Amino acid sequence: MDEICDIIPPNKGNNKINVQGYLMVKERNRKAIFYWCCAKRKSEGCKGRAVTTLCNNLHYLRSCVDHNHAPQASDAGVAKLTAQIKHQASETRDKPAKIIQDNIISIPEEIHPYIPSPNALRRTISRVRKSEMPPQPQNITEINIPAL
Repeated sequence: MDEICDIIPPNKGNNKINVQGYLMVKERNRKAIFYWCCAKRKSEGCKGRAVTTLCNNLHYLRSCVDHNHAPQASDAGVAKLTAQIKHQASETRDKPAKIIQDNIISIPEEIHPYIPSPNALRRTISRVRKSEMPPQPQNITEINIPAL
């Protein structure tokens, strides 16, 4: 199999790829060989697995085990959209409505019904920005006031 698998930017730090319409999460790797399991392994008990070889920064599919559910083509598009929104939220100070609107325009029409609600995307942007803020001081000694 010489199929190239699309890499999905990580949402929670886990690398993901799109293999034949299925979203796969990295399980482990040994040098240039990567082992992936289905993203719906826990929720639906799917036994789907894939093995890829990394060559020139591309994942080439070596083998794939069948899944117990149908592929969901929108999963990869929604994951890419969410990752783009998170990246843009951390890089810019644009308003959440502008970030959401700019990113939703660029995705295909058939994925629109599967997009999280605008409120969920706003909360995602808020969480990303809040995680990048410095921690609040817990007591008076932690406050650093420069001398005049």
